[in-house]
Parts: sequence; C-alpha cells; structure tokens
Amino acid sequence: MGRIKGISRLIYFSFLPLFCGLIYTQLFCYHRYQRLSNFNSIRIIDLGIPRGTIFGRNGRVLVKDKPCFNLCFVPFDLKNSEKVSNILAPTLNISQEKIKFILEKKYFNPFEQQFLKRDLNKKEVAFVEEKGEQLSGIFVQVGLKRDYKLGKKAGHLLGYLGEVSPGELQEKRLKEEVIKGGDLLGKEGIEKVFDALLKGKRGGIRVEVDAHGHKVKILGKKESAPGNSIILTIDSYIQESVAKNLGRYQGSVVVMDPRNGEILALVSKPSFDPDDIGPYLSRPGNPFLNRAIKGCYPPGSIYKIITELAALEKGIITPSDKLECRGVLEVKEGEMTRLFHCWVDKEIGEYKQHGWIDINTALPQSCNIFFGQVGLMVGAKDLLAYGKKFGLGSPMGIDLPGEKSGYIPRPRLSGGALNLSIGQGALLVTPIQLANLIATIANGGNIWQPEVVKEIVEPSGNEILSFSPHLRGSVFIPKENLFTLREGLYNVVERGTGRNSRVEGLAVCGKTGTAQIAKAELELPTHGAFVCYAPKENPTIALCVFLDRASSAEAATIAGRILKDIFFPPAEGDDENEKD
Repeated sequence: MGRIKGISRLIYFSFLPLFCGLIYTQLFCYHRYQRLSNFNSIRIIDLGIPRGTIFGRNGRVLVKDKPCFNLCFVPFDLKNSEKVSNILAPTLNISQEKIKFILEKKYFNPFEQQFLKRDLNKKEVAFVEEKGEQLSGIFVQVGLKRDYKLGKKAGHLLGYLGEVSPGELQEKRLKEEVIKGGDLLGKEGIEKVFDALLKGKRGGIRVEVDAHGHKVKILGKKESAPGNSIILTIDSYIQESVAKNLGRYQGSVVVMDPRNGEILALVSKPSFDPDDIGPYLSRPGNPFLNRAIKGCYPPGSIYKIITELAALEKGIITPSDKLECRGVLEVKEGEMTRLFHCWVDKEIGEYKQHGWIDINTALPQSCNIFFGQVGLMVGAKDLLAYGKKFGLGSPMGIDLPGEKSGYIPRPRLSGGALNLSIGQGALLVTPIQLANLIATIANGGNIWQPEVVKEIVEPSGNEILSFSPHLRGSVFIPKENLFTLREGLYNVVERGTGRNSRVEGLAVCGKTGTAQIAKAELELPTHGAFVCYAPKENPTIALCVFLDRASSAEAATIAGRILKDIFFPPAEGDDENEKD
C-alpha cells in the first residue's frame, strides 16, 4: 500500500510542472500565442503608399502615380528558396544567387510582405501565375509606381524614388514615423525635399492564407489616401527646349525669371531615367550629379562683370578711359616677371591684340589684358568682396537638395588680382549662382532666392502652402554704371564674343566665359559658359549655359536656340523634341 502511494506521489509530482506550464501558457501567454497563430494564417497585403501629383506652372502633369505589378513574398511562407530562385531566375533576368540572397535575408518581421521585383512586365506576370503552385510564398501584387512624363529631361529636378535604406528606416522610426522595409522614399530632387508632403496614407488588404501561404479569402480592406500635390514654377515647354538644345553636351542650363527668382527650367547632363535608375548606377560621367547646383567651376570671363562694376564704382576707370592691349602683359611678381596673355585668335593662331580700347570695347571683345590691368588696380580684396555682394560663394537657397556654395577664397590664397579679374584662380561658382548674377544685373540689383515650388495643395484642391518670391538682398549699382555695363553686355551679343546667341527680332544682353581646365598651351578642353538676359528692356528671362568641356561660343549658340524657342515658339506640329 505504501509502495502504491509512493508511485502515486511520484506521478503527481512528475506531472505538476506540466500542469503549471499549461496554466501559464493558457492564462499568461494567451495573447502572445494568439498573435503568432494569427500571423501564421492572416496576412496584411500592402497596397503601397500613394503619392501626390507634381504639376508644372501651366497645369501640365510632370509626375503622377500609375498602377503596376510587383512580385512579392512573405519570408515565413517560403518553403524552398533554392527551388524558387531556380524557377524565377531565367524569366526575371536576375541571377539565381541574387534571388536567393533576397529570399534568405533576415527580416525584422518574417510575416511582413517583401518585394522581390517591382514593375513586372506582362510576360513575367503570366509566368508567375502559371507557376504559382511551385512558388510557395511568392505572389503578384498590384502596386503603384511613379510615371515621370519628362523622363531624363527633368531627372535632376524632379528626382526619383528608392527603397528605404536600413539607416533611413532606423532614423525615421526614431522619429515615430510609420514606415517599414520596402517602402519607397524620395531620393533626389523635388521627390526628396517634399517627400513628407507628397506621401499619402498606406492602404492594405487583410487576407486569410493556407499552410502554403496561398490566399483563401479576404477579411477586410483599408483604403489608401493620396498625398498632397505640388505645383512648380517650371515651364514644361522651356524645360523640354533646354534639354533638346543642350543635346549631348555635358553641362547644365538654368532659366530664371529675373523679376522674382522663379526657376523656369533646370537641366543637367548627363542625366538619368527616374523610371529606371539601375542602368545609370555604373555609367561614366556622374549622371546623378546635378551640375546646375552642385557643380563648382571657375567663372572665367563672366567674372569680368564683377571686375567692371568694382572698377567703375571705385572710380579707377571711367567709360572713356583707354588701356592698351598688345596681346601680352608683363607683370612683376617679386623678383620674377610673369607673362599674362589675352585670348588666342584661332584665325591667326596668335594672342589677340586689341590696341587702345575702353571698357565699352573691352567687355564685348572680352579683352584679358584690359581687365587684367583694371583688376590689378582694383586689388584682389575688393574683387572678391564685390563677388560676395552678388551672392557668389554662398548657397542661393534653392529648394532642391545638395546645393553647393562654391568658393570665395581669402585674398592671399586667391591666385592674385590678375587671375581674379578674368575669373581664374581659386575662385569657384555654381551655374545657379551665375544665373542669379545675370538676373541681378537684369533687374537692377535685386538678388532673389531661386524658387522651384510655387504651391502645395491637398488632394481636394485646397491650398496648403503658397511660396511668394523671397528677396535675399540687393546690390546698389549707380545708374550710370549699370547703363555702361548693360550696353556692354548688349554689344557682346551684337558684335562681340557672344554673337552666336543673336536672335532676330530680340535684343539680348550677355557675356561669354571660358575657363581653362589646364594651361592653354596644352590645348586641352575648356569650360565654356554663357549668361544672358532678354529682352534688353524689361527683361523676363535670364539664363546660364555652362558646358563642362566645350567653348563659350558653343554655349552662346545653345542659349540663342533656347531664347528663340521661348520668345518665338514654333507653331504646333512644326517642331518635335529630339529624344536624348
């Protein structure tokens, strides 16, 4: 009897932990295991986050959402990644190793939908549907993609979307933003700067799945909501004209309204297709660099505008004073003598000799010797100070990401007044700064902040934000000095170095600029630039053409074609934009 009681007690104490465990599991872990059970049978199919539409100033749609098909998977539902990758690789045109890597990654939430490939074509959709039984956990899902109407013609301006990186994911979660792996964010341009305003509210479908991860039935649906729309200052016709006329040149063009700072067009080349950036990631020429706001270059002879204004204001020269140009200037630098040359006349193969000339001839002919002598009298300190007055060497504040400041050096590190007088030396500027410089001359001294965004509106059409022109500062230019400079800029186009920009029936004022990449004697390519405004009286357009490796004459030619398109547009159907 005692033995039976002993065995009973042994059995009782053996099963006691089991009973306690069951009680703990049922009472204290109920909600946890219920959640795991639900995750195993219920999936949330993400329908994506719709984004707002981006319009040009005249109401033309530049960017909008459109439906697409994405290939998705739920990590927990995958049965055999080796088999799946072997089936999909040939049709998706993705290596088997890469597919396996994506499928076998450790994901934060194994029950959360992930993307294997976005924007499937019809053939890929049909193949996945046909092989569905062999692809456990893999499914085609309707999603959204951006449709960039201007393609490469506005890549740097509008930007593109890309999957959130681990660093971005952590940063945004710390800010308590609702975001998860696989979400798309603006990576450049307007898409990046206004990402939070463009982004709408996520939608999704709650479905029940079987043991293989296949959908059994829909349990519920949450409707998505589009984001806010943005209206830009960009004129789509001018944007396309700029892209067409810039052609295959490497460089940038900025077109601005000098009356308020609104950017009418901004193009940088080489560019990229925001619909498919993959092929451009390894292309030479840095296609993702927005040269208009991030490219830093010596301004070349365009800086003679600053040299002239500084000299006139300091009273160093008057419009009638003459200096001699013999093609070369001997300058004492300590115990050494430096030879400073005018530009090379390619027709005779020698340095240009302009003889005795005044400022009214020197600017149109872009005489280095005249401006070199004037620059020495002004001095490096004042040449740099006058450049700063016009905003050179600091960001202009354009509402695009990554704008560079350029570089205004200290006088002793500048390379000297002789170099500065013709825009050489350690001085660096951006094309947007040069566009703003000529716009300031055009409007009489106002330095406007360049603006790309005009208005932000709700999906219903109600205005949220409106961006008024912002005056960053102003430069006092005596009336007589401004008149002298403007006449000189007009003559640059009429009979000077900017003749290639002439447009019949339009009075254009401009200035060429050539900056050496290396010594002229090496005959290497140069930076060629041209800034201008039109018409001469009451200007409405200011623009800068800056070419990485070309002549200023080529830059002037491009500017002339753009101006012709703006002021004398062809009749509808007479002109077809060339494809890049």
